[in-house]
Parts: sequence; C-alpha cells; structure tokens
Amino acid sequence: MAKFGSYTVDFSEVSHDTPTFQRIERQLCEDSFKDDAQASGGRPYPFNCLSLEYSVEAGVHHFYSKEQQRSRHESFCHKLYNAVVDPKDHLSRLDTLFSQIILCNFIEFDSPTKVVAETCHLLSRLPATPVGLPDPPLIHDYAYANDGSSSRTDVREMGWEDLQVVWHVNINVIRVALMVAMYGTTASGSLLGKFIDITAELLSTASRLAVSSVSDVEKWNWFLVRAFLWSSWQRSTMLYFYSRVAAHLKLGFDDNADQKKVLRGFYPVAGMSIQEMSKRFASVEKPAYMCGWAFELIRTDTCAIGLDFRNFFQRFSVAFDGREGRCIPHQQNPCKGDAPDTCQRFRGMKIENQSAHHGDCHGECGKLVWNRESYISAPGPRAVALEDSDGQNQLRYCQASDRTLAISHVWSHGQGGRPEEGHGLNRCLHHRYASLAASLGCESYWMDTPCIPEDHRLRREAIRKINEIFENSKATLVCDRDLMSIDATDLSVKIRETILVTAMVCDWNLRAWTFLEAMRGRRNVYILCKDNVIVSLRETAEIVYRKGSIDITILLLTARHLLPIRFGREYKKVTNSIVSGFMGLETSASLLSHREASRPGDDIVIWSLLLDDQKQGGSRHFTSFLLSSAPRLETKGFRWAPSSPTAQLLTDQSGGSRYRLLAYDGMDSFSGLITKDGYRASWLMYDFLGGVRGSKFLSSKMKVEMEPFEPKCQGNLERVRQKYLRGYLWGALLQPIASQTFNDPVLNRSDAGRTLLAVVATNRRWTWPGEKDKRLFWTWRGIYEWDKSEPLPKFATIDNVFIV
Repeated sequence: MAKFGSYTVDFSEVSHDTPTFQRIERQLCEDSFKDDAQASGGRPYPFNCLSLEYSVEAGVHHFYSKEQQRSRHESFCHKLYNAVVDPKDHLSRLDTLFSQIILCNFIEFDSPTKVVAETCHLLSRLPATPVGLPDPPLIHDYAYANDGSSSRTDVREMGWEDLQVVWHVNINVIRVALMVAMYGTTASGSLLGKFIDITAELLSTASRLAVSSVSDVEKWNWFLVRAFLWSSWQRSTMLYFYSRVAAHLKLGFDDNADQKKVLRGFYPVAGMSIQEMSKRFASVEKPAYMCGWAFELIRTDTCAIGLDFRNFFQRFSVAFDGREGRCIPHQQNPCKGDAPDTCQRFRGMKIENQSAHHGDCHGECGKLVWNRESYISAPGPRAVALEDSDGQNQLRYCQASDRTLAISHVWSHGQGGRPEEGHGLNRCLHHRYASLAASLGCESYWMDTPCIPEDHRLRREAIRKINEIFENSKATLVCDRDLMSIDATDLSVKIRETILVTAMVCDWNLRAWTFLEAMRGRRNVYILCKDNVIVSLRETAEIVYRKGSIDITILLLTARHLLPIRFGREYKKVTNSIVSGFMGLETSASLLSHREASRPGDDIVIWSLLLDDQKQGGSRHFTSFLLSSAPRLETKGFRWAPSSPTAQLLTDQSGGSRYRLLAYDGMDSFSGLITKDGYRASWLMYDFLGGVRGSKFLSSKMKVEMEPFEPKCQGNLERVRQKYLRGYLWGALLQPIASQTFNDPVLNRSDAGRTLLAVVATNRRWTWPGEKDKRLFWTWRGIYEWDKSEPLPKFATIDNVFIV
C-alpha cells in the first residue's frame, strides 16, 4: 500500500499473475541499468530516444540535413511496412522494430514489484483502445484481427477496435509508463517529449507514403503501420501529460513550466494536420447539453489537441442525460462553438431575475439591502458579516480577512443581487452563504453582488481589492447551476470525475471574472453541489489523478485555475507569483480571449489583474501570439502589440458570418525581444512588391533583393496589396517558426481551414551616407487569412526582423 497525500492507493489489488504484470516485469528487468564497476562515464539517462535527425560519434552531434532526415524517416517507415506484410507474427515484428528507437537504463528507486504494480495501475486507467483514425480502408485480411482469426466473412464484423495493432500496448508505451511510475514529476520534459515527437514525425511520414499506394493491399498495410504509430502516440501522450499534471498538483500551476508541455504538430492523415483532424472529429460524440464554445475552449488547448474525449463526454452525459442544449433559447442543439458571439449564454440571453431563491424557499423570504453606513465604515476590503447581518433586513459589513469565504458565481444564474435599495439579496440566499461560511470556520463571506455597489467610486475601490480578497480568504466557493445539480453525497471516483468534467464546461468556467477569482483563490477551492454539499476541489483533483481515468485527468491542464497550490514542505519551493496565480502576458490574454466579461472594458481590467508586474519585467514574447484579430496599440514602435485580450469581430468575404481570430499563448513558437525601437524576432518571411506603382522599377534601381516571382500565388498577393499595402513600396508576409523544429511554421490552432500570416510593410530599404543604424524596420499592417486554394509562396528564415 502506497500513501499519496491524505489517502492511499492499494497496489496489492493488482494481480501479479496476469500476463500484463509479467510482461512489464520482464521489460523492467531488461531495461534496468546494469552497474558495471569497470565502466566509466557515470550513469546514463534512464530513457534515451535515438534520434533520426542526428547521430553522435565520440560525443559529437552530427546533424543531418532536412533531406537526409526525410530519407531516414522514410527508410524506417518502409521497415515498419515490411513488418506487416505477412499477418503471422506481424505485431511482434512491429513492436521489436519500433522498440529499437528507445534505449533505457532504469535506475529503480523502489522495489521492482511496486514499480511494476504502479505501471499496471497506470496502463489500466488508459482507454482500452485509442480513438480511431478517420480514413480506414477496407479490411484486407482478418488475420490482423485481435484474435488472429481469418474465418470471418462479413466485413462489418471487424473494425478499428478489433485490430491487434490497436489493442496492443507496445514496448515503448510500457517504457513510458515505467518512467512515469518511477520518476513521477521529473519524467516529463525533453526525455519523453522527444520520443513522442519522433513518433509523430514517423506517423506523418507514413501518411505521406501511403498516398502513393496503388493496390488495396498496399493501402491496408500502410494503414496498419499508421494505426500502430497513432495508438502509440495517443497512449504515450496521455502518460506524458499525466506526469505534467503531477508537477502542477505538487507545486501549483506554473506558467513558465507549462511551456514544457508543447509537443510537435504533425499529420496523422496525409494533408490533414492533427489540429484539423481534432477540429473535424473530436466533437462527434459531444452531448447535446454541452456548450459547443465551452468544449472548444478545452479542445484547442495544446495538451488536448488530438486526444480522447470519449470518457469526458460519457461522464457528462450520465450527469445531464436527456437535457437539451440551452445555448440558444427554443433550440434543442447547442451552439456550434465557432465563436462566443453565437452562444447566447454569453450574448443576448434574457435574465429574468438576478436574485434567485434557495431550493427550499417558497419565494417569500424577503430581501436584505445594504447598510450603507456599515459598508462605508468598514476598513479595507469589505465582506458581509455573519453576525448582525439579518437585523432590520439589512446586510452589515466588516473587513475581509483570512476568515472570509470568497464566493465565485455566475451573475446570470441569479445567486445574488445588488445591495442598494430597490434591489437586494434574497434572505434565503444570505442564510445559505452564512451557513456555508460558518461550516468552513469563516466569520464573513464576500460575493460581488452584495459587496460591489453601483456607485462608481465605491465600485472601482472594490474591484481593486478583488485580488487581495481571494488571495487572503480562507476558502473560495464555486457556485454554478450545473455543478449545483450534481448529487455528491456518495463521492465515488466517477462522481468526482463528473464534478471535474462539469467544472471545465460550465458557465462559471467561461467567464472572465470568475477565471480571475479562481486563479487568485485557488489555494483552497470548494465546489457547491446539490443540497448544499461542498466538495474540496484539491482533494477531488488528487483522487482523480491517482485513481481516475487518465484521459480525464490530463484535461486539468486545460483549466489552470482548477490546479491548486500546495502547502506543507512544498510551499517554500514555489514563488510568490505562482502562489498568487499570476501568469504571463500571452497565457493570460489567450485564456481571456476565450472568455466573456460582463461590461465593456472589463477585459482590460481583468487582464491587468492577472499579470504579475515583476514577471513583465522580462521583454520576450512569443511570435505566434500576435496572430489574432485583437486591436493594436497606437503607440509608435508598438503598433504590433495587442491593446486588449478580446479579439475583434471580422466578417467573411461573402459578408455573411462574423467570427474572431482568437489569441493563443504561442508557446509552440519562437519568442521575440521587445526593444525601445520595436519588436525583434526571427520569422519565416516572404518579401514582395507593395501597392505603389513604380515599386518594381525602384527595387531594380536600388538592387533590392526580392523573393522569386511565384505566379500561382498572385491572387492572394494582390488581395494583400489591396487591403494592406496601399502607399507602401514593399510588403512581407510572416509566419511564426515552430520552436520544436526551427525551420517549420507553427501549425495554426485557431482555424485549421486557413493559414494565418502577419503582414508588414516598409517604404525605406536604404541608409543615408554616414548613417550608423543599418536596421530595416517593418510597419505592422495586420493579419491575413491565406486562401488555401492557392499554394503559399516560398518562405525563408530571416533573423532580426524589426516590427514597429
């Protein structure tokens, strides 16, 4: 029995006589480090992925050219193809060949039996089979089925989940699970990430090679190779992110450490990126009651793209079975999820009553209004006092402290009411909150509705204190209509999973103000469930992490504010900014761009409250973060910089639908340096003539080197000139460079159907005699969505591009 936090996991329940246990035990023995007293050089890495991109000779790395890397990937994929030609023992040949790209030297920190038992426990919590690829060919030979039988005659009897390559947990996946079991929070990072990225590259290569297949047999064999690699990628990726959850649960969410979770984009289907595949197929089984925009917030996160949502949907379906979508009144289906503006849970929903009643109240309890004198006289941030608050139908106030319960709720759900005369808070709701606060050992409670008056001066003062209130409060209570409908009297693991799933897609999770409150108060968060049962979020997250479905657990990474901080021995290891829930500019803007604030201008206020002033002293920001329709600053040298996290509405070329290009954190791209003169970064760049007549003649006279003319791109380029380059001699298109590959563009997450490019322009490509500053400055002009009916021009990597 192993102890984890405040509870235990009993590994004695794992049978030692199963083939899985014995297979993992053998693998651990084979891969364990053999300490040779005569060997020199110390202990090797426990998990080393043999790269197909470089070789090492005498400690020197020799990097292959891009053509050589492509050839090596193709050669390895052809070997995998040859392994499946004969169905007999095809799985063994595949597994043996694929295992050769990993070299392990495990150093055991615990008993081998315990390590194997925990590895079995991990693997048992993965989905039995991964999500299927979307392009299966006709079955070629039933001998590839899980039972190895070729006796079936009806093709409909066998599908994706019957394939041996799908069911089989290969050697490398076992090795990844062993790494996580033995090394925990230190198992992630470059060691596992490199293996997952190479698997993704091999899958992209196999998908490309499969296109040239002529016969059905060839198509089938390539599909088996792709299914094997895809199954390995899915399982390994879930285990990788599971180790990242462990790190965040131990130390709390760290925006800097979160950059380690970015994996390389790839093409599981020829011509279809993992982003596009996720967009087209991930929501197929989504329940009708689940908001489309809420799901998109999760699906587009870097750690969720391409992963398995089947259990996620199933938990939600059981909890809200039979309920119709409520995104749009009088319609059964939810919103499509393409923009928050199309979901009336954000825009246009009529709110009948801002102060609802407790379930046991008949609606005749009366209202409590504020005692203005009590509010004004309370020093510092104000909270509703539990004592004397019900006298004379008035709320009385005290100073918020570490004995305050901070309540985070959704305004439209009617959990409050303005404190002034004519409004007020229903007496039954006050009694509920006072009782819940007292049960948690609190002397007061804070909620925005009774504690933030309409008076502009008092409102500004109260908003400035929100950070302080939630950081110092004894506990934060989350109130949401959907969460409050969950029966939590029997807190099984599945019920806890349902609570987490619902928290990720409920209205509360999609609001900007509640996001801020959760980030500041995440030291001790409770969820309000049915019949006033309160559930610890920290305890729920830890139990699901240790005992629940891994595919649900890893989605906690998409909800940073649900990841609690910890105290005790680990507390001194975390910085003050992590404890307080601060985050970087890009991360906070990305998360806020997907969430709605209640009033115009609130997004700017919330953005500033999320940022750590000390952290912003650093002046590097990711390039792909700039590819959004956010408004820009008008300050000289900073016209490239977003002035708000909220993306502006755009209209498509037909003039019909409206949409936004939302900001993403950009962690998968290179970063650039902010200087006093502008933004300097490396980009993939295509340089071309602008919209001024005579620019070609002037370029020739000045001997300006331009990119080669590409006639197939002229339709898009002419539209760029008309929209952005009037009055400019030269223009350029920019693509962010992927940090994982150095020369490839970042695969766009916001809309896989279009290629987003930054457009810059200049009228000066010369220096005056004696001028020392030789830099070329480009003016930011905007974002262009490239029509994919035309190929992109040839981009080149350009360093030190200055944008003003």
